[in-house]
Amino acid sequence: MFERFTADARAVVVDAVGSADQVTPQELLEALLATDRGIATTTLRECGVTAESLHSETPTNDLDQDADVLASIGIDLAAIRESLEQAFGKGALDEPAVPAGIGSRRSRFAFPRSRFEKDAKKVLELSLREAIAHKSNHIGAEHILLGILRVADGPTRTALEAQVSIPEIRSRLESAMRPAA
Repeated sequence: MFERFTADARAVVVDAVGSADQVTPQELLEALLATDRGIATTTLRECGVTAESLHSETPTNDLDQDADVLASIGIDLAAIRESLEQAFGKGALDEPAVPAGIGSRRSRFAFPRSRFEKDAKKVLELSLREAIAHKSNHIGAEHILLGILRVADGPTRTALEAQVSIPEIRSRLESAMRPAA
């Protein structure tokens, strides 16, 4: 399927993969807004959706929220970390580094594997369906945006709908996709 992606659509996926350990619809949306991706980016910007507006509407990191909740009931994560490091050594909670020379030749040169969240996979699947529905022989960034709009929930929906409704974005995008008569 990836061979049917335009250069802009491929760049969206590559940017999303490069910016996160786990790719979500939110990551794909942010990658759409990172640089100009044609009608998809233009439509989002015309609707008032920008990278800055996404970040202002997206809730804080889950770990930050968890730390705040624990602090509210009197649990100090810094004190727990310090106690564990005293008992087990400095850096006991850090992820271990992979020693040099471990792994195959191929793994050193392979594209980094990111995990695609179920909804991000669904976005890419729907982008193919959108391309087919619009009688397009390629999958463009605009088709990825249509997939995002169909899957959007949680933080992605909140961030988008803070600016304009999802049906309005879809309507404007489909109008922009129609060839001029």
